[in-house]
Amino acid sequence: MIKRTWTPWIAVGIALCSLLAAVAHAQARPKIAPPDFKRETVLDVEGLRQWAPFEVTCTHCKGVKSQICEHCKETKLPICNECEGEKRATCRPCAGKGKLPDPLLELACPYCEGSTWYPCGLCNSFGSLTVEGLETKCGACKQKGLLKCGACSGKRRVDVVKVGKKGVGELGTKELKPLLEGLKATLAALEKYEPESNPSKSAKALAKVLEPVERDLKVVKDMQKMLDDVLKGVKSYGAGYAGFEAGMLQQFLVFKDRTVFLLQHQVRATEQALERAEFNESK
Repeated sequence: MIKRTWTPWIAVGIALCSLLAAVAHAQARPKIAPPDFKRETVLDVEGLRQWAPFEVTCTHCKGVKSQICEHCKETKLPICNECEGEKRATCRPCAGKGKLPDPLLELACPYCEGSTWYPCGLCNSFGSLTVEGLETKCGACKQKGLLKCGACSGKRRVDVVKVGKKGVGELGTKELKPLLEGLKATLAALEKYEPESNPSKSAKALAKVLEPVERDLKVVKDMQKMLDDVLKGVKSYGAGYAGFEAGMLQQFLVFKDRTVFLLQHQVRATEQALERAEFNESK
């Protein structure tokens, strides 16, 4: 049997979507910087801390609501479903609103980086592969190069953790303390998680790690369904290619890294909410 080659896709950071060469599982992965935000408060007439209004113009597009297409700006892709070849697309960080999301309520979807798309894990978003010197249409993405983001369902943003119907900024210390403890425990477990060669076992292990936060952080379950869809495409159309196993592992690692960022955001938001609640309750 003649072996064929393919190039899997890897993420380079929460604000970028560049195309890189395939790497082995053992090699270092690009790191995603932890979220860095401070939610300001103001004192009311009773001396209690209330959340200050959040009206922050997008620092990326300066309020213009669009940007140079991050997906194809430095490549010669034959297709681009993000900008339809126009070279300009909706601004990812602000989702085309001109203002950044309140970090206590929403954040740009970590899995599509606010683009609504995820690059095909088989064709590297080209829509085709070169097999034995011949161009072959990619079946995993139906030649689109990109897959619709199932984590945010195309909304570009995802909700921050909630307890029942209450957002993290509305909770008291009685609810925030166990929530923060659970988020930190899940984050620590996820950071230790490593996929294995068996995709089914890897998916089950990931689900077990994330199970404690599924109820309060809805996107975690949606993300797992999205990862499953990505893996099905790679498995169905790439199983005969050299590098298949490394490519499957890489998809797990990409989703792991982005979920680590997601949980880091929840921890930071919950810590700030707890600090406010403890101050107010001490009064």
